[in-house]
Amino acid sequence: MAKKEENVSTDDAVLQMLLDLTDKDGMEIGLTLNVNGAVIAGTLVGPHTYYEGIISSTDDVENSTLSHVLHKKFTDLKEAYISEKQKEEEKSKQDMIATFIHLKDAVYISANTQSPFHSHAWWRGRIDSIDAFSFKL
Repeated sequence: MAKKEENVSTDDAVLQMLLDLTDKDGMEIGLTLNVNGAVIAGTLVGPHTYYEGIISSTDDVENSTLSHVLHKKFTDLKEAYISEKQKEEEKSKQDMIATFIHLKDAVYISANTQSPFHSHAWWRGRIDSIDAFSFKL
């Protein structure tokens, strides 16, 4: 059984540049992705913005226990991400390699419908699963 490679990023210079702009500079960029035949559109954001958005969204969960648990878990994930990023940058004096891509207001687009059929959502996917992309500045 082959071992799955960990921390797979992208060798696409344009996509890496867009990821850097969102992560380092906090920019948000309109992006449409083709992932294994699915088309997903949204606004590209950095991991910090993604985690903050999810944490903020937990306030809208009607079940207060679930809201509290989700808030705590995503806060822990955000803090772990920040800690890992700092360790990587100190150790290698380089930026941490992104392995996931994050969208806000994500919608799935289908050729069978004239409009997106999924409500606006936070979306996270593996960078190595992206087949194609387009962006609007």
